[in-house]
Amino acid sequence: MKVLIVHAHHEPKSFSSALFNQAVSTLRETGHQVLISDLYKERFDPVSDRRNFASVKDPDYLKQQVEEQYASENNGFAPELDAEIAKLEDCDLLIFNFPLWWFGMPAIMKGWVDKAFPMGRVYGMGKLYENGLGGGKRKGMVIMTTGGLADGYTGYGVNPSLDAVLLPIHHGVFWFNGFLPLDPFVAWGPARVGDEVRSDYLQMLDKRLRSIESDEPIRLAPLSEFPDFGADTKRRFMVTASRKAPPDDTYKALIPAEVARTEELLRQGIVKDVQIAAPDSDPWRAYLIFRESTEWAVRDHLKTLPLYDYLDFEIVELTTAPERALSLQTT
Repeated sequence: MKVLIVHAHHEPKSFSSALFNQAVSTLRETGHQVLISDLYKERFDPVSDRRNFASVKDPDYLKQQVEEQYASENNGFAPELDAEIAKLEDCDLLIFNFPLWWFGMPAIMKGWVDKAFPMGRVYGMGKLYENGLGGGKRKGMVIMTTGGLADGYTGYGVNPSLDAVLLPIHHGVFWFNGFLPLDPFVAWGPARVGDEVRSDYLQMLDKRLRSIESDEPIRLAPLSEFPDFGADTKRRFMVTASRKAPPDDTYKALIPAEVARTEELLRQGIVKDVQIAAPDSDPWRAYLIFRESTEWAVRDHLKTLPLYDYLDFEIVELTTAPERALSLQTT
């Protein structure tokens, strides 16, 4: 497999750079061909302007997409940028390795994305989502360090959830271009922990990358389910689950399998959100938002839950126009 690692950290002795070096070493050791864009080391220029192009469509007014399209049709990209685009086109797995800055990637990496994904050659003219460069087969992965610890990114902390932080990359870069996002590898607060924990992170990354080809991707909705870039053809259903009886030992033994199956439904994009009451709550409830075509399809998914026979389910279809629904209630 050909792997492109785009690395963005200015300090070679940083832990972010240690993760980068570990990734390169492990992937090469396991037989993968590794391509590298070490942005700071290579002094990559993130500014996107006329220097991107050897060709000129309109000398009087620079419109990025117009010039990208023209350069795509006329082999008109500057040699340095052409080399970066070629690496992207050639990879089976795209890895972004960076420290989280201001809840996003560093500017130098954002500049790489702005320049290395040109309209015409990489995206546009029907080349989007499952029809994009990645074809719904290639994969993308984030390797990231943070300043804060994991508790701050659960969705219950002061920071946005990890999923929200990575949405612009997972959806806006990877999936928009047909790359299936893999679960990120996050080293939480490496500056706040000791050498032993940092060593553990490196070992965990090594183990993860040794089996990277078998990693199941996160499934995001295909463009084909949104005709003319409009409303989703799938509907939304809220499922309220309640216990039929107090949990016994058999119920408790099934909880790990229930969690695993729920996580699988989330990964497949079938379940969009889950909220669960504390285990000792009385009454206990769990709320799941499903994205499906029919209520019967939702029921079929519920039957795959290990705790299905122990729970009662109420299914309610949600509106796709909440503002209109609220206005109708007040008239």
